[in-house]
Amino acid sequence: MKISSLLQGTLLMAFTAMAACNHHQPGAETKPGPVATKSTGNNLISFKVNGEEVRTSGWTISRFSLSSDPSKQWLNITSNMHDEKRVINVNLSGATPGDYVFDGEGRSDTHSHGSYFPDYMENLANSYSFKTGSFHITGVDTVKRIINGTFSGSVKNLKGEVLQITDGKIENGTLNTGVIVY
Repeated sequence: MKISSLLQGTLLMAFTAMAACNHHQPGAETKPGPVATKSTGNNLISFKVNGEEVRTSGWTISRFSLSSDPSKQWLNITSNMHDEKRVINVNLSGATPGDYVFDGEGRSDTHSHGSYFPDYMENLANSYSFKTGSFHITGVDTVKRIINGTFSGSVKNLKGEVLQITDGKIENGTLNTGVIVY
């Protein structure tokens, strides 16, 4: 039985979102990074949704690989649903500095993909998928456990409603240790 790429992407995003809230790897630190403050820029994730600013922290920023290709590392970046109800959750098809493009049509096991949730804690089913845009990762330091980058794009829900994500920044995001294998 063949699964549509939309369903496959939705399932992978749901699994990753659940894993972001409670993942464990023996010997790896699993605590979320420190809470961001507006002045420090430590573990800060900020972006605008249709011009409205969102400032939060990174809940989990981790490297992972799929069991189908354990040699290829990905990045999962999830903002902190406990700081701010508006959440982004993305899986980038690499774990090094560079541009990761969302085209909305690629297979979720080979292409970067992501979601935006207007109210993660109250209505997880109300999600928007990235259809266009990109994440520009400017730095990944696995020793200091720091990641920096920018992002933007358009997201669309199943009703066809489109929102614009702009001015996205990850400042000194706290990278979890190790690589998780799914």
